[in-house]
Amino acid sequence: MTDDDLLNMLRSLASAQKPPEFRLYYDETGKVLYYTCEKLEGNYIIVDSQVYNEGRYDVRVIDGKIVNTSEFIYTQKLVPSVMSGYNCAKENVNIIVSDDYEGETITWDVKQYEHKNS
Repeated sequence: MTDDDLLNMLRSLASAQKPPEFRLYYDETGKVLYYTCEKLEGNYIIVDSQVYNEGRYDVRVIDGKIVNTSEFIYTQKLVPSVMSGYNCAKENVNIIVSDDYEGETITWDVKQYEHKNS
């Protein structure tokens, strides 16, 4: 095999490789979960190499597009809950108690609200 044959073979191998597909995976609320080139289960959008390299987690995916979170205002509120949340002393919800607490308890959860900043 000559040097030219080797060079041609290397060129053909390099041209046969596909460029990587950069993916941004997100949850049902649009929150970024991770960036990867792997093909995994879940919601994702294909992004360019610049977005991938920045790897920003302070953005959201809405209608398949990246949106800066500075366009939104986020608030949180404690609400009574039956299904999940934090067990608190009934006489004072500021006190989170363990499962073996002997007094009366009430369960509270954190509800998150998202408002568009106009």
